[in-house]
Amino acid sequence: MRALLLLILTLAATARAERALNPPAPEFPPAGVWLNATSMSLSRLRKRKVVVIAFVNPTSINSIRVLPTLKAWFDRYALSSVMVIGVLTPDLNFHREPVWAKNLLKRYGIEYPVILDTDRRIWKAYGNEGWPALYLVDRKGRIVFDRLGEGGDREFEKELRLALADLIGDSALPPETDVVDPRRQECGSATPEIALGARPGVKPPLALDNDLSLRRSLIVAARDGETADHGRWEIQSDGLRLAQDNKAQSAFVRVVYHAAQALAVLSPAESGRTRVFVKQDNLWLHSGNKGRDIQFDDDGRSYVVLDVPRLYDLTRESVYSAHELFLMPDREGATIHGLSFSDACVVTALP
Repeated sequence: MRALLLLILTLAATARAERALNPPAPEFPPAGVWLNATSMSLSRLRKRKVVVIAFVNPTSINSIRVLPTLKAWFDRYALSSVMVIGVLTPDLNFHREPVWAKNLLKRYGIEYPVILDTDRRIWKAYGNEGWPALYLVDRKGRIVFDRLGEGGDREFEKELRLALADLIGDSALPPETDVVDPRRQECGSATPEIALGARPGVKPPLALDNDLSLRRSLIVAARDGETADHGRWEIQSDGLRLAQDNKAQSAFVRVVYHAAQALAVLSPAESGRTRVFVKQDNLWLHSGNKGRDIQFDDDGRSYVVLDVPRLYDLTRESVYSAHELFLMPDREGATIHGLSFSDACVVTALP
């Protein structure tokens, strides 16, 4: 009977773990470019820190939504032997530029260390599959928990606290943070992220004819996520680059989507100040549906001013609905890299 009881207790302890094996966390490359810190290694943190490794894409709304949680954990636990380390693996060409990355970290208020994974070596070592992705490394340097995608912040913090208690003891734990997962019911839905350019798996946009007859067709569910262009555009490895003067706004990219918020990753032309004019359903935006980055000229035309390559907030509404979005850069050389969308529960204010 006693042997049976011991077996049951052993099985219960095993069931508590989230994985059968706790593999060692792969080390960071010794020649990696670090921001907010000098060169770091997991071996030096072993037995001293619990580590949260966060793969984030700073131009994807899904990653941006996890940044407040990472900041909350860093602020709450940094003095209690927890280290948060961001990994920026490039999805777009400008992600490889340290100056751009440093400025964006400052814009987003990120103070924890970040390593640029320019050759995707860290991504491959962890077998990572997307953004955001979080890995919890315990005091022994083992991956004891992980999460891919949004949600599950409270569950991850629970595992973080278990790993931290194993290092500093239950009595030394600080209070939990107040992070909460976004409400998911009755929120509508949103079009998946859309990438443009010659990246693998990216569907090229349709070419609109001169009378734009395709644009006049009805919006139906089957066209959700459809992209089309008009005018001269160069297909780059990570986006569509305007290849003509566009003062008359004859060239544009059009996207069919449904969401409560639409955002776009845009780069200015190298030749100077760039505006991208924005229409929804072939109408200029207004105070009731404009995003945070939208401005208006004297004629009431809605546009965003591109200062650096980044994600721009274009449209916002209280509920999700289907629309056509039109993007019209005014200067040759401006690039549209992709678009992100949010449902009504997770409409996000960009820094």
